Amino acid sequence: MRAWTFPPLRFLYFNLAQALAVLYGKNDWHYYFSQGFPLLLTTALPFVIVGFWQALRPLSRPELRGVNHATKAIRFQLAITALFVPLILSFISHKEVRFIYPLLPLVHVLAAKPVAQYFTSPATLQKSGVELQLRRTPLLVALLAVNIFIAWYTTTIHQSGVISVMDHLRYTYEQQNSLRRNMTVGFLMPCHSTPWRSHLVYPNIHAWALGCEPPVNLNTSERASYVDEADRFYANPLLFMRTEMAAPPQRHRSSARGSAQFLERESSEVSRKQWPDYLIFFQQLEETLTLLLHGSGYKESWRIFNSHWHDDWRRKGDVIVWRLDVSDKGSGRGQRIGR
Repeated sequence: MRAWTFPPLRFLYFNLAQALAVLYGKNDWHYYFSQGFPLLLTTALPFVIVGFWQALRPLSRPELRGVNHATKAIRFQLAITALFVPLILSFISHKEVRFIYPLLPLVHVLAAKPVAQYFTSPATLQKSGVELQLRRTPLLVALLAVNIFIAWYTTTIHQSGVISVMDHLRYTYEQQNSLRRNMTVGFLMPCHSTPWRSHLVYPNIHAWALGCEPPVNLNTSERASYVDEADRFYANPLLFMRTEMAAPPQRHRSSARGSAQFLERESSEVSRKQWPDYLIFFQQLEETLTLLLHGSGYKESWRIFNSHWHDDWRRKGDVIVWRLDVSDKGSGRGQRIGR
């Protein structure tokens, strides 16, 4: 069914009227100002604060004489916009730093003047104008070095495993004898942990992941007790496997009961998730899955470093790939790639 929609109105209805965004986390009302801007700006934060003050403060008459009024008006509009947007977004319980990323160019413009004033000084008056002289050079170099390190670390090392594993899966598929052969992949990870289909471009790669869809079509009472798929799994992995997963494959297919008999259930499993050729998860889950899937035929085939630290306990450690092997061939741990 097709219908006209007005995105800003739907945004307010989804986030304020229905408050569905709370399912993805709830933050303090001051999050954008106490945490969002500091995380976004890092070492530029002091200069942005001064830039806001310069743009918003009223000027005395002597100060107005040497001011370009058009420039003052533009800086004022930028400051108001950069404050108004996070203020409005603060009414929504769920908050993320990425929601204020579009404000970064605006606040950098506001910070430009304080930065120039702090690190340069007029030296001599030349025929062509005022020649600026750099000052506080050691501090400037240190600030640049900090930002360069942060940029390098966060773009090449931190959480790099969740991207590398997608390349690994695609290359594994490409190395198979025929690209027409199906490959199944399952991600036992919190939702949105990987780039997903942007890397798994082949239609014969069939993948599933734990979902976290909002309860759009549920009434108020049903919504209050709703728990998404990913939360159900991490709350009780054993119960999730018993009730929402098919029976795990056994290394010895002739055996009526394997060591994973704790997963016995009724025969109707049409709607359950099927166990894939490749199982992907974070190291935090390794001990649990080793216990629950002992004797199931899964063996570690590959792992890679992902992060030194993480604020989400479910995403800690390496990214691990288990490959399904129902034969008795091969044993031990697979290839490990780290830093």
